Amino acid sequence: MRLKNKKAIVTGAGGGIGRAICLDFVKEGAGVVCVDIDDKSLNETAKEIADIGGTACTLNADVAEEQTSIEAAKLSVDKLGGLNVLVSNAITDIPYVPLTEIDADDWRRLMDVNFNSSFLFCKHAIPEMHSNGGGSIILVASQLGRVARPGRPWYCGAKGGLINMARAIALDHAKQGIRCNALSPGPIETGRYVSNFDSVEHARENNFTLFERLGRPDEISPGAVFLASDESSFMTGSDLLIDGGFTAV
Repeated sequence: MRLKNKKAIVTGAGGGIGRAICLDFVKEGAGVVCVDIDDKSLNETAKEIADIGGTACTLNADVAEEQTSIEAAKLSVDKLGGLNVLVSNAITDIPYVPLTEIDADDWRRLMDVNFNSSFLFCKHAIPEMHSNGGGSIILVASQLGRVARPGRPWYCGAKGGLINMARAIALDHAKQGIRCNALSPGPIETGRYVSNFDSVEHARENNFTLFERLGRPDEISPGAVFLASDESSFMTGSDLLIDGGFTAV
């Protein structure tokens, strides 16, 4: 098993890419602390993990609150026996609009969940990883951290920030045995992505990939397994792009 004896925290674990990462992690032998603000979806993830014989703890909380990151790190240490991997994947969203139409409070909330939560979770995970001899941090960004689309100023800004923050964390903590990389999916068929369109069919038409389709969460989660595993031991400060060719043109 590629993640045998690894202990991981995954935020945004209630569905989509986060759930797929949790399931692949436990299949590869990791124990997982699953964090999500949506209690129902979080319990569904936990049930799927239990159904395949995996080990998981759940934390139903808001990632924008610093106490959540403190509790998640403590839960991993107390219940799983340590902390080796952090996947910061939580997201909240608004419809496609230019920044002039975004309320300032909404902007702050978007940044708190989609960018600042990664700071909080890294801040409290890194000391535990250091005490465990090192670890791997994965910041889930996006192809829109590299290129832009209309109506997505907050998303492009936050995701671009995560890609560069991963580089900075890699520089600061390499000597502690801690690697940090971004993982950038392209357009993936999740509930969040589809909710930006008036139908699933419309969402699928707006894929902009070379394969002329949306990706699936289970096409992204293997990338997280790779970054969490010792197979990527010489990789840090990078951005693993899995976007169906979106940025190739």
